[in-house]
Amino acid sequence: MKRNILLFFALISTIVFAQANEDTDKPSTWTMVGNVQYVTQHHWRGLGRGPLFGEAPAFEPSITFFNKNWNVGVFAGGSFDGVYKTVMPWVSFSPVKNLWIGIWDIYSPGKKIWTKEAKPFDFGLTTSNHFVDAMVFYQLPWFPLTLKWASIVTGYDPNAEGKRNFTTYAELSYVHRWNDFSIWGGVGVTPWKGLYHGAKGGINNLELKFQYNFRIYKPVTMPVFAKFAYNPLAEQFHFVAGASITIPYSFK
Repeated sequence: MKRNILLFFALISTIVFAQANEDTDKPSTWTMVGNVQYVTQHHWRGLGRGPLFGEAPAFEPSITFFNKNWNVGVFAGGSFDGVYKTVMPWVSFSPVKNLWIGIWDIYSPGKKIWTKEAKPFDFGLTTSNHFVDAMVFYQLPWFPLTLKWASIVTGYDPNAEGKRNFTTYAELSYVHRWNDFSIWGGVGVTPWKGLYHGAKGGINNLELKFQYNFRIYKPVTMPVFAKFAYNPLAEQFHFVAGASITIPYSFK
């Protein structure tokens, strides 16, 4: 079942990559966005406070380069108690408008990051500190609804039989904006048991986020947000607040 679904998405990706983008011959402007963020607790796909991400606030800088077809960047994060430490590079491509296909390498060795045990070049099924996601995003062109599918395709992801789980997270989200204020809501599902829940699949993330973008100096903004999340599988509630400084720069 898992392999059939993954093959289905791979087939869609192959077909879409073969399509010609209408704007291919037009000059493309690149934008670089630097972001420095503080959060009261790191939260990721229904997972938050605990042994994986620690019990303390976190500092999370990132840098992104993107144009109409490419999105490339790196995210880093670390909690003040030292439990959560991660580096996450990514690259994604948009073959047609509103569709993005990409790879995220979530390298998360935690406290071991500066030691030999971090194993930065180990992508083994049972020994790695990498969790490499193959991802597909699609936003409806007539409505602000986004569909996301992410499956771990290499790195750490073993099941009880010693084979790959292909741990997956699927999300349907909606955002509504009023000038500088926005509300974002999402429903996340892990279709089968894996790293998000070891016993079964199901809804593992119900999330609601309120954000206001303070304009410090054009084009620099300071987004401030509060996020409420509930994981029905783990029966855990999470609250996260945070603020960041976002600095964009465009070039050709």
